[in-house]
Amino acid sequence: MFWLAAMMVAQVVECPLERELRLPPGGDWKSVVLRAVKAEKGFETWSGEGMELTRRGMDGAIGLKMEGRVVALRAMGLVGVEGVGEMRVGEMGFMSGPVAVRVRRGALGFGAREVVVERSGSWFVGARCGGKLVVSEWRGEGGKGVDVNGDGKVDVNSPAEYARGKGGMAKFAWEGKGYVMEGVDWAKRVMVMRETEVGPEFRVGEVVEDFAYVDRLGVAKRLSEGAEDFTVIDFWASWCGPCIAAFPQLQAMGEQYRLRVLGVNGDEDREAASKVLAQFVVMWPDVQETRPGWLYEYRLRVGLYPTYLLLDRERKIVWRGESTVELLEEVKQRVMRR
Repeated sequence: MFWLAAMMVAQVVECPLERELRLPPGGDWKSVVLRAVKAEKGFETWSGEGMELTRRGMDGAIGLKMEGRVVALRAMGLVGVEGVGEMRVGEMGFMSGPVAVRVRRGALGFGAREVVVERSGSWFVGARCGGKLVVSEWRGEGGKGVDVNGDGKVDVNSPAEYARGKGGMAKFAWEGKGYVMEGVDWAKRVMVMRETEVGPEFRVGEVVEDFAYVDRLGVAKRLSEGAEDFTVIDFWASWCGPCIAAFPQLQAMGEQYRLRVLGVNGDEDREAASKVLAQFVVMWPDVQETRPGWLYEYRLRVGLYPTYLLLDRERKIVWRGESTVELLEEVKQRVMRR
């Protein structure tokens, strides 16, 4: 009831939109089919979805217009050309958004009635909120981010600053407050955010709440279960190479020092995590959800993957870091002092 009451009285924050819309932080591409239209002698032309592509027969030179504006193209190696154009976006249609476009020469057969080009599938709107840069995929279907550390950009490799989830609500925290990004109000030209519970910060000395969790095999357990003196919580993701490379070390560490390892997966797509885990001999549980449910959302509070928390029997965090080597040294010292 406490959390429900807190959510009901939470303050709504409206952040002014910037005029500039941004390209997707990741490689979000979609295929667009353009169809042949009547063109001048010596030229071939295809059009569709606000784009017009022209090729000159004499030398194969490619030209592209988007919403009637010429797009400056540059060579994409030997395979084609690429550039960035603009298209009208937003329900009110008051801003232009950047659209990256790729044209592969292999897709331009002479006399073709249709050609396929690639363009960025979405773009991000930016806003200023409390002096911080905030970005959100403008259709509300993609990633969201907040410049938590104040360096002027949103770090897409930091779970604390950027959430890759499709749909749902992304929670962020800075300056002691938590925020949920709810979407864009195009009529007011603002991004709407709402204050929410701050949640755990996973600092040394903090006692982690005893939560129930369900692992990837569907088995229900509790954090407090187990006879081990120490527990390592491994925050990881399927797209994190160093996280995956550390699996054998964590396995050996757990066996040698009677150490319990608990993985907390940061992927929004559970299938991506399951596919990675299936390729390795991972004997420890991997968390897919928690009770209370909001606690799992705060796996995003860590700034980097991998991040390791070392907990004692009372669930107090006695060490936090990103290095597997440093984790091993910390475990050795604490086991020897027992």
